[in-house]
Amino acid sequence: MDPMEIVVALGVLAAIALLWFSSRSAITLCVLEVRDGKVEVARGSMSPRIVSDIQDVLRRPKVESATIRVIRNREHASVEVKGDVSKAQQQQLRNVVGSVPLAKLRNGPRRGS
Repeated sequence: MDPMEIVVALGVLAAIALLWFSSRSAITLCVLEVRDGKVEVARGSMSPRIVSDIQDVLRRPKVESATIRVIRNREHASVEVKGDVSKAQQQQLRNVVGSVPLAKLRNGPRRGS
């Protein structure tokens, strides 16, 4: 294989990866970080009422560490969760976030980029 073909292939792969990351961030409404049981908005914005509801869900049982990504999905939002969050809590998080129209989710202060 010619070295130039390798460089072109790597360039195409890098462009695809960049496009994927930029499109992913474009649909992300916010990222919430849970540290020592406390929920904080790491990126984007989220209504304080919704953050409070999410905090309530993560109290029983207490979640020490997790990342919650809220993503735009047609008329409502969906949730991706990483961390020690039970299946029941994940469903409750989907219920909290999915029951609120997109316009009402973003009524909070903006954080990060």
